[in-house]
Amino acid sequence: MIYFFTGAGMAADSGLPTFRDSGGLWENYDIKQVCNFPRFIQDQAIRDLTFQFYNERKLQYAQAKPHAGYRAIAKLQQSQSIKVITSNIDLLHEAVGTLDVLHLHGRIDQMSCADCFHYWDIAEQAFEAIECPACSSAMVKPGIVFFGEMAPEYEALHWLIHGLNSNDSFIIVGTSLNVVDPIAMIRAAGRHPQIVYIDKHIPDLLKKSSVICIENGAEQGLLEWIANMNAAE
Repeated sequence: MIYFFTGAGMAADSGLPTFRDSGGLWENYDIKQVCNFPRFIQDQAIRDLTFQFYNERKLQYAQAKPHAGYRAIAKLQQSQSIKVITSNIDLLHEAVGTLDVLHLHGRIDQMSCADCFHYWDIAEQAFEAIECPACSSAMVKPGIVFFGEMAPEYEALHWLIHGLNSNDSFIIVGTSLNVVDPIAMIRAAGRHPQIVYIDKHIPDLLKKSSVICIENGAEQGLLEWIANMNAAE
């Protein structure tokens, strides 16, 4: 089975700004305030700012177009067993027909309740402070994992990694490994799939490891790896 783990660099190749890089979103917002779960619960002004932040993202993401790397994964899924895990909240994988995507940090088309943890779809509607449809709580938020908040899908990633075997390929695309490091998780679990890391910036230690490194942008690096895989079959 082939697993694709995609991060901010994947979306950046479709024109979406990253959060942490130079010129990224956190240069314009204070991460101690916006998207900070404890502050969100305590302060109405922070809640208003966070809704504003994610409504801006929603408009931005709606204009983004999936690049050829997204389409290549979706096409591959039509003929092979493919699982996609992403740390991104956009829906660019789904836009090209990729199925069953695991969103580790939530989705831009969902709301959630901070009291009962219910999630529900809002599609293209703006984020707003409505009541939770499950428990009527007013403490609702974008269905996205904030700083200081539990990430419920991390458990799914944990079990997925523990199920890997030597016949699997785990392709990591466009992530710095700073927030979630699947390579460290795979090694800690004692699993031995083929690991491929695609990014413009490859850490020196990784180059000296058993990880296959492709030092390129997400789109071109993905197309290169898939072309090589097809040629080898």
